[in-house]
Amino acid sequence: MANSASRIRPPALPVSRTCIWKTVGEVRIALDIYLPSSNDGTNHPIMLYIHGGGWIASNKTDYSRPLFHKFLALGFVIVSMDYRLLPETTFDGQLEDIRDVESWLKNNLPLELEEINFKVATDKIVVAGASAGAHLALLTPKLWSTLPASILSLYGPTDMRRVPYLRRGRLSQCDAPSCTPEVLAAATNYGKPPTDMGCSNIPLGFSTPRSQINLMMFREGLSAEVLLKGLIRGEDGALRMPDKGSVTSEEIDEISPLQLCQRIRYPPIYQVIGTSDDIFDTYHVTEFHDALTAQGIHCEKVLVPEKGHAFDVYEKVGGEVHTKILNPAAEWAAAFALGPGGHRVRATADSPPESPLCCC
Repeated sequence: MANSASRIRPPALPVSRTCIWKTVGEVRIALDIYLPSSNDGTNHPIMLYIHGGGWIASNKTDYSRPLFHKFLALGFVIVSMDYRLLPETTFDGQLEDIRDVESWLKNNLPLELEEINFKVATDKIVVAGASAGAHLALLTPKLWSTLPASILSLYGPTDMRRVPYLRRGRLSQCDAPSCTPEVLAAATNYGKPPTDMGCSNIPLGFSTPRSQINLMMFREGLSAEVLLKGLIRGEDGALRMPDKGSVTSEEIDEISPLQLCQRIRYPPIYQVIGTSDDIFDTYHVTEFHDALTAQGIHCEKVLVPEKGHAFDVYEKVGGEVHTKILNPAAEWAAAFALGPGGHRVRATADSPPESPLCCC
């Protein structure tokens, strides 16, 4: 596997328009809209993208260029959303944003595109996400009034009871995290809760104060505690990380797709993860796949040999990961939003080869 530290993110795809889709107090939350090059007058399906960043970082520009390229080639209108980030916003607040975007897509997106004569099929929405964004995407069946047509999960966690330190890859090469009150104060801005922490074109590792929160979450197995408790402020005003074990299994199950799918109906799910992922173990994909299968849900899983976390982010359009991994994933997920009277998958030069580079 190539060393991602020497890689540069490919050029961004052109944004058709940027909208402020939600305001909470003085916090303005934006999204970007990407339009396919062809407009035949029919209703275009929608792909909603939810970025990763460990629930606390990054923004709507943090996406796989090949993935967006493929969905645009299939005729989708892509909406890449920002949302309020932890820990300044509670996880409940973050989930409210994921819930509320459904209404915006159905009621506001058609109006935004009406003036340029683009039509969208608001009943044909594919939700895709990466890492923490995939986790949020997999919670839309609980949050939305109508199920998405399908969900595409790129290396997302599904069992929040089990997010242990895997002792491999980038995390194992980092110094022990420092989350002193001083570091946490430098990392956060509770006076102006962020929705956009920036997105670098090169891998930054865990060198910033804010990234120390993520590093400690993953190294100490505190993901569920940070999501459900946030940072703890003492009587002296100093911040600290929450204690391990300070949340109940029942609380964790409410944010775990693996447990939720036992009692909530899920749409078709396609999951992708690298076998060398250093953040989330492959059992998040395999066990969720088995649980969905037991519930009779359409699902597919792809384990990509020797690839680590976020392996697709620095891949170029037209490369092997694009043609052999992301094309089949996008086409499978898109098929559930494409049907009679809508757009159909056409055989093009962008179509996947017959033998995907994966193990299932």
